Amino acid sequence: MEYHILLVEDEKEIRTAMYNFLIREHYQVVAVETGEEALEQFKKADFHLVLLDMMLPGISGEEVLKQIRLNSDVPIMIISALNDELIQLDAFEQSVDDYVVKPFSMNILMHKIASLLRRVYEQQAKELVYRDLRLLVNNYEAYYQNELLDLTVKEFEILQTMLQNSGKVYTREELLTVVWGYEYFGDSRNIDVHIKNIRKKIKEDIIKTIKGIGYKVERL
Repeated sequence: MEYHILLVEDEKEIRTAMYNFLIREHYQVVAVETGEEALEQFKKADFHLVLLDMMLPGISGEEVLKQIRLNSDVPIMIISALNDELIQLDAFEQSVDDYVVKPFSMNILMHKIASLLRRVYEQQAKELVYRDLRLLVNNYEAYYQNELLDLTVKEFEILQTMLQNSGKVYTREELLTVVWGYEYFGDSRNIDVHIKNIRKKIKEDIIKTIKGIGYKVERL
């Protein structure tokens, strides 16, 4: 799933650093520095997450939060130098999903963002759709052109992992770790066999081979 993030931060250095880290993690990002720009962009497009600084020039972060919450329950993570407990409690009362105080570790922030997005979207996802392929996640059922596919559990989990992170190139070792777990010590070429079987059953070239690296599913 490709996530779209609205980043609202008036400090150029912080905004640029956050933007670069988010792009590196394969998020789609719109970065603005004022509350007015934030509300304008929010009207133009759908976002999966808003990263919002509270101390903005012009319209305050607090007002941006209130305006967004009038029409949307999109997840909002506050990024602020304001470390006052009452301010944070007031923000949570307005249904923010997390509050990060400056200064912060960029790596920790990326983990918080990924965790929040998984909690809100991926764990709620009961269905994954990619072209003519449809996965019913909770039922471990996969359909291609509305016909049920006879996938094994591991084949299903490989496919689910790659569809949830379309565009990401997975090495064989990464797929083994995600699907089999860290304690698996088998041959990494075992992945090739499962990929081959998936391709036979889907009958469409959804999984691409990246020579010398591994596999990926193209972003739509």
